[in-house]
Amino acid sequence: LLINFMRHLFAILAISLACGASWAQQPTNNNPAIKEKKPISYLLKMDVMSPIFRTANLSFEKPLSNISSLNLGILYQDQSSAVANAAYLSRFAATAEYKYYMSKTDAPRGFYVGSFVRYQWMKSEDWLWNGIYDQWGNYISTYAYQARELSTIGVGMSVGYQHIFKDKIAVDVYLGPVYNSGDKRIDPSSPYNDRPNEVFKPYVGYFLRSGFSVGLVF
Repeated sequence: LLINFMRHLFAILAISLACGASWAQQPTNNNPAIKEKKPISYLLKMDVMSPIFRTANLSFEKPLSNISSLNLGILYQDQSSAVANAAYLSRFAATAEYKYYMSKTDAPRGFYVGSFVRYQWMKSEDWLWNGIYDQWGNYISTYAYQARELSTIGVGMSVGYQHIFKDKIAVDVYLGPVYNSGDKRIDPSSPYNDRPNEVFKPYVGYFLRSGFSVGLVF
């Protein structure tokens, strides 16, 4: 599944780059009646929904051309049990995303599709269940409160829309799937521990990434 997902992701990116190259060669509109937009150097944004989940999510976006941009984001979440399976969970993530803008206006304005790669580090504290058979064939359940760490690599894509008000305020809304490594189903060192990374759900395996960011334009 991961291989097929990555193939589709890279195919979309390749098509976007090819279309972008052809669009970039089209002549610009020299009509003086159309007011030129202020050139944008970069944007600094914050996801305004993240604090609900005890998370800070910041991003830096740099236009690469009139149809594309590079978005770099960092995320930190501190021990939120509201959406995670663990009793306590903290995580850090760094994301690099390429955005291809499909609107008639220059990037970074309008509708876009993006593809990204993400590094994620997590620490959890929770009760870990395990089961073993003793020498007489009796099944014994054991529980232990453990602190664990896990690093993952993820790939994904997004669809979004970014609007810039008066060349000063940016509003960015996006949604898309991501697959993070670490969705381990069977622990080879303990045959009866079927899902050793279940405490890191939903941030391992498939996950739906979304955001509503507001920021400043420079």
